Amino acid sequence: MKRSYKYMLMAASLLLITTACRKDFEKVDGVSFEARLDSEVFKVGEPVTFHFEGNPNLITFWSGEEGHDYAYVDKDRITDTEMYFAFNATTGSGVVGHANPSSCPISYSTDFSGEYTLEAMNAATWIDITDLFKMPNDTEIKSLYSGDVKVSDFYTDPEKPIYFRFFFHVEGGEYAQTYGRTQWFIQSPQFNGVAGEKSVELYDIVASGWTFLHSENWEAVSPKNWPNINASRFQFNSIFRPSETLESWCISGPIKKYESLNNGPDHGVGIKALADGTLHEFKYTFNEPGEYEVVFVAANANVWDRDDKVVKLKVTIVEDEGGLTPPQPEDWK
Repeated sequence: MKRSYKYMLMAASLLLITTACRKDFEKVDGVSFEARLDSEVFKVGEPVTFHFEGNPNLITFWSGEEGHDYAYVDKDRITDTEMYFAFNATTGSGVVGHANPSSCPISYSTDFSGEYTLEAMNAATWIDITDLFKMPNDTEIKSLYSGDVKVSDFYTDPEKPIYFRFFFHVEGGEYAQTYGRTQWFIQSPQFNGVAGEKSVELYDIVASGWTFLHSENWEAVSPKNWPNINASRFQFNSIFRPSETLESWCISGPIKKYESLNNGPDHGVGIKALADGTLHEFKYTFNEPGEYEVVFVAANANVWDRDDKVVKLKVTIVEDEGGLTPPQPEDWK
């Protein structure tokens, strides 16, 4: 018992010493930091030099540009967006000049029920939009990019999804006996939200929920020759020389309209860490004209305490008109 009591006293003493030491280190020194500019107006592409005074542990830089604006440090940036659809198409097999099929039409529907049956598909109204895309018109075309096609305007009711459809028609019989059939690969189909110069993937091939429907005479074809889909593409296929005409459709799942994107809060860029030496200046180049509120957040910090100082500067960036500035009369000699 005496030994246990002795150890308890020792532990208590160590705790008191540790607590006392911790209190000595809890508080950090207040931040001493200033930033200044030699001018407030600079040209596009011209390095802007910021001069610093003080030596904080940390400095974070916010340029004021989209994505790095201190006004969005603790709130989400919501931006209006337009929706686009794009994919790559590859064709193979068959006879060049006699692709079978020579096209793979695309359409969309605003009233498809979402029931993947031939009856439900045929009951819906489908609007052809093939001409909006760059598509192969023959076989042996390798990975042709469709282009980005805006689909936002197809929605008649922003609360109601729409569906997209590819159609595969292989002419059978004598034509197929002569020219065989052409395979179509639709690779990486995706719907993107575009806001300004930013593009965000909204639906990839998996999230789009593509589903095949087939005409009844496919039952005479071995399933290994049927159209198929994986995580990166769907393939329109059939036996090489079908005796009968074959038709298949690949229909997307419900594609909802996105009218805005939540990009989350903006982020600053760390330009000085605790291990770095004193930073006397920092250079940054703006590539677009405009008025920017540049912010530096300086901090002294440890695991128990932190002290911050926010310094804001206005910077105006103008276009570089080029040319030479003529001398003034007082400069003439």
